[in-house]
Amino acid sequence: MTADVDRALLAWPLMVSLITTFGTAGFVLLSAGDRVFDFRTAAASLLTLWRVLAGVIFLASLLVLLNVTADMGSVSWTSAVALVPEVLIETHAGHVFEWFLPIALVCLLSACVPLPQSVRTTALFLLAGALLLLQALLSHAIDKGTFAVTIYFLHEASVGLWTGALLALWMITWYGDPPDIWVEHAARRVSRVALWSVIALVITGTYTAYNGLGLDMYHLLFSAYGRTLVTKVIVFTGVMAIGAYNRYWLVPNVADTAACDALLRNVCVESVILLVAVAGLATLLANTPPAHGMGGHAGHAMMAMISAAPPGALRQWPSWRKAVAAFIRRTLCLG
Repeated sequence: MTADVDRALLAWPLMVSLITTFGTAGFVLLSAGDRVFDFRTAAASLLTLWRVLAGVIFLASLLVLLNVTADMGSVSWTSAVALVPEVLIETHAGHVFEWFLPIALVCLLSACVPLPQSVRTTALFLLAGALLLLQALLSHAIDKGTFAVTIYFLHEASVGLWTGALLALWMITWYGDPPDIWVEHAARRVSRVALWSVIALVITGTYTAYNGLGLDMYHLLFSAYGRTLVTKVIVFTGVMAIGAYNRYWLVPNVADTAACDALLRNVCVESVILLVAVAGLATLLANTPPAHGMGGHAGHAMMAMISAAPPGALRQWPSWRKAVAAFIRRTLCLG
């Protein structure tokens, strides 16, 4: 079975925006105790980025829901609009999106309305984390149970913290004009975050790969899922090589201007590769049917959603969910 490329192309900007928001906000919060540079100033230098990302998250989530509905009904996007309320009420994905869309809207408001920087940063970190958890509930992991979903979420959070730390260091240094001593402290902090994130990624990624492939080398080499995973691992290894050079050569000499400039260039390259290549391949992998243990919902990415409610469930569903569905229906101009 092949990857659902169309859905991957829609899900990629959503995932990139989520992990970037989660990671950059998390790094700013980790920097709150640094007295040489006010973390509120650091947050302010990321505000424009956060607003753009929050807008992408909300828009992309609407498009993903519409695409999911069109796939489930085997209809065009135009025809799928009328089916959205039914999907929200009667499918697993719809139940998840009943939470996803309101949280995405609150995330957008948190980024755009005037708020103290400490409150905004904390809100964006928590909201992006909640959305990542909901993403995990729409993944292949849902077929394997709560533990697999937790591992998948930790995998997402780890790549978010790694990428966010790199991007935040580069952007705050570029736009926030912090003192040199802060850059030195922050570079060492980023190095520690990256190390623990990589360890977590290797552990959680190995478990997730086992769920998708088992121990069958044939599946690894000849299935679409296996080939995509191999490509992702190769690119990931290259990024780790850049990170290792930064950690063991440039970070110890970060007080030197030349080493600091080289570190910031490498950090920029590393974060771009993570966001574009690694996250793109991860999204493609998430939308490729696993080659092993395909049960439940046939392993189709985000297809835990096609678990329909039993007959009569619409009448029995709690009124608050009907209200949420009605609100989203009005938001989409359905009547």
